[in-house]
Amino acid sequence: MKKTIFLCASMAFYKELVEIEKQLEAKGFTVNIPVSAQIMKKKNDFEVAHFKGFITNEQKGQYIRTNFGKIAEGNSILIINNEKNGVKGYIGPNVLMEIGLAFYLKKNIYIWNPIEENASYKEELLAFSVKFINNDLDAIDL
Repeated sequence: MKKTIFLCASMAFYKELVEIEKQLEAKGFTVNIPVSAQIMKKKNDFEVAHFKGFITNEQKGQYIRTNFGKIAEGNSILIINNEKNGVKGYIGPNVLMEIGLAFYLKKNIYIWNPIEENASYKEELLAFSVKFINNDLDAIDL
């Protein structure tokens, strides 16, 4: 079975996402990353301020649709959720939508870091049977 994984993350984590992409490819995975991450990677510019505000709502909607298609094509998703704005294991609204889609499509859902105990979406993640891998790519079993 071909191992295809989509990486999800807040834009603030795209630099690390690209590093993880390389590591997964070295392990034989086919890795897909968000459209906006592809653009930042190509420009080698991971400064969110250089990107946000420069795309239209229509473009953003198209990026989300494209990302959803890549989630549907793959076997699993990996959420890169580092600390952001003082929140450990930050998962933003867009990534939460991607997790919901992956759950609906019966994909394996892996999460890079633990989330805070009081996270408003903790119950949903537990109901989705996500697997917290604690920065260990070897814990991804397809």
